[in-house]
Amino acid sequence: MKIKYFILCFSLFPFLLHFSLAQNRKAPDPALAKEHFSHKNYVMALPIYKDLVKQQPKSVDYNLKTALCYLNTNINKAAAIPFIEFVCAVPNHPDEENIFQLGKAYQYAYRFDEAITAYEKCMATAKGNLAEQAKRQIETCNNAKELIKYPLDVNFINLGKQINTEFPDYNPLIPADESYMAFTTRRPKGAGEPEIDGYYASDIFISLPKEGIWQKPKDIGTQINTRFDEQAVDITANGKTMVVYIDHVDTVGNIYYSENNKNIFSKLVKFGTDVNSGFETSGSTTADHDVIVFASKRADGFGETDLYMIKKLPNGNWAIPQILGNQINTKYKEDYPHITADCKTLYFASQGHSSMGGFDIFKSVYNTETNTWSYPQNLGYPINTPDDDMSITFTNDSCYAYLSASRDGGFGDLDLYKIKFNKGRNRYCIVSGYVTTTDTMGPSVKKQIIAIKTDSKETLKYTPVKSTGKYVMALTPGKYTLTVKADGYQDYNLLLNIIDVPFLPEQKQDFQLTKDPNPK
Repeated sequence: MKIKYFILCFSLFPFLLHFSLAQNRKAPDPALAKEHFSHKNYVMALPIYKDLVKQQPKSVDYNLKTALCYLNTNINKAAAIPFIEFVCAVPNHPDEENIFQLGKAYQYAYRFDEAITAYEKCMATAKGNLAEQAKRQIETCNNAKELIKYPLDVNFINLGKQINTEFPDYNPLIPADESYMAFTTRRPKGAGEPEIDGYYASDIFISLPKEGIWQKPKDIGTQINTRFDEQAVDITANGKTMVVYIDHVDTVGNIYYSENNKNIFSKLVKFGTDVNSGFETSGSTTADHDVIVFASKRADGFGETDLYMIKKLPNGNWAIPQILGNQINTKYKEDYPHITADCKTLYFASQGHSSMGGFDIFKSVYNTETNTWSYPQNLGYPINTPDDDMSITFTNDSCYAYLSASRDGGFGDLDLYKIKFNKGRNRYCIVSGYVTTTDTMGPSVKKQIIAIKTDSKETLKYTPVKSTGKYVMALTPGKYTLTVKADGYQDYNLLLNIIDVPFLPEQKQDFQLTKDPNPK
């Protein structure tokens, strides 16, 4: 059962590649490839389709299926490019969906301008949801182009073969003191068989440190793990409580918690109906369980999973859950919240805001004077990438963090990494918004934003997306003069001050241009 597919789909892995290759070297079976593909078993379908392409290099179907297999695994999404390029180059054959997939392949390869060109071509004839998706992907490409200008000074440290396998290992969670690490894995266990999509059920494992080295992980135990799917989604800073999402035959779309006593975790306890009353995918709680932030899809939301907060009243009862509002939530998916012990900082994953593509990890800080959350800050590249980046946990001093990623030199799929934040990291602020006009001609007019830094006179130029007017800028701290220009419209001038403070939340700034009464 894989109802929570949007979270699990990024966990595909090549654990049966060697078996499939051996079986298909002599005579690749198109029927078997088709069967695997129909069950979303892309890893076992991929080597067969690759062999079929070798036999029939001009087959549109085999090239397309090979590309889609790559795009739906963590083997190497960018490897889809030559196959999907071939499909889109066949005369009279390319359709909007294939061109959209070509854009995604380019985006995964950091070839953002080519991706934008593909998405624009898709939008020229696409309608409805696909056109909206292409429009959003163009925005994420522009976001990515800005974010990678200022890469974080970080080192990724693979936790090694003692922890990682060729199977997906993801969602590493640690208490602030790193006294243990829990994570979710899809490695085989005992006599369990792969499910219909070819993957083993997800389970939670735990590892203990010894002299600074993580030891061989162990199954957390049958009080949590079953033959179905369990995922660890959060741990409190003191390590006493773990939040778990389960996907069983009799229950799905709910979150549970388990208490830790000397690294022995209790039987799962379901959060009450105050929390579990929609379709819940993840959550985070404070050590005293007085505050819970959780992701849920509900009728009062913005369309997808949104973040909600619920607090315990002085009488011990729960208040009514409150949606965190459009400062945090978007019309896209928000998930994997992590609330810090003091309830002043919230980390979460979102497909909206300034995402580089898919889910990115964001940070928001609570203002006790205004009782509001700051506009979320993208944690930056290379923590975030054009692929899905979902969760992160920090050590007590915030100098290190743990996350999962698929990177060159890994063990085949998602691996667990420790990140070291080096000193002297680049600091910048994302400023984004829309440039519109007071008349209906706006979308057809090319617009430009010129930002001049007051002290250095450095001049930066940005071109909003023509169809939407959306723009994004990455600016280092300092004072700027912004000028928004468009032929036939009056210039819009604005002074902008990016104050150099420890936390630089993203800023929203919209511009509306009016017709020039005296055009030149």
